[in-house]
Amino acid sequence: MKTILVTGANRGIGLEICRQLDLLDHTVILCSRDLSKGREAAKLLSDRVIVSQLDVTNEESITKLFENISNVHGKLDVLINNAGIGIRSEEANHKILTGVKNIIEKKFKGVWLITKNFTPALRKAGFIPQKKSASDVPLTIVDNIMLTNVYGAWRMIQVFLPLLMKSREGRIINISSGLGELKTLTGEYPGYSLSKASLNALTIMFANELKATSIKVNAMCPGWVKTDMGGPGAPRTVSQGADTAVWLATANDIPSGKFFRDRSEINW
Repeated sequence: MKTILVTGANRGIGLEICRQLDLLDHTVILCSRDLSKGREAAKLLSDRVIVSQLDVTNEESITKLFENISNVHGKLDVLINNAGIGIRSEEANHKILTGVKNIIEKKFKGVWLITKNFTPALRKAGFIPQKKSASDVPLTIVDNIMLTNVYGAWRMIQVFLPLLMKSREGRIINISSGLGELKTLTGEYPGYSLSKASLNALTIMFANELKATSIKVNAMCPGWVKTDMGGPGAPRTVSQGADTAVWLATANDIPSGKFFRDRSEINW
């Protein structure tokens, strides 16, 4: 049985990945930024599941977890980088800005023409919502998404690589998205799309760098899934979304440096 770490696993796809791996009797380390939420989520799983606090944007949090796993398990077989900021989080930023704009309009309704003259400054300051396009999105929003979705995964790989090296066949699985496919990139949801395209690039980089080792590095797209991030209108179940990650973690023979959806390779 394998020792498998899943980041951002207190809900949604991450939690379902843990559930499926738990059913297969693997040692699952369920990581959550909020430890209490992680423990609450783990009540749905067996007592074998280990709940750990982890903030992938915090070096100290990552190092503390590394030391704990090193001392208790001595190695790590699979790292699943699931923690991330989703599309709905990007939408939420715009909704907040829209709410501020509405307050300004109501407050200064009688002098809106005067306020209108300050629109460029208000937009630059973030008080008026930006368009959902690459040409208008506030880079502070993009920076926040990249910090978690790309740099968080990068930090995890760098820190846990020594433990993965101790596995007979270490594996790194990055939870990406079809919105990161280069051939389909548009200006829609630019922060999220750029983060997933970058995560795919990171996957290729590490797959090539670790080619001479036994570690396999892949990315996978869960599709549009009914989760807090995906929303109720999504066509896929959380079980469908988690399946490919579980397959990549447990299958006897898998390639490296590939992008998958529904256990089939897709284009970058």
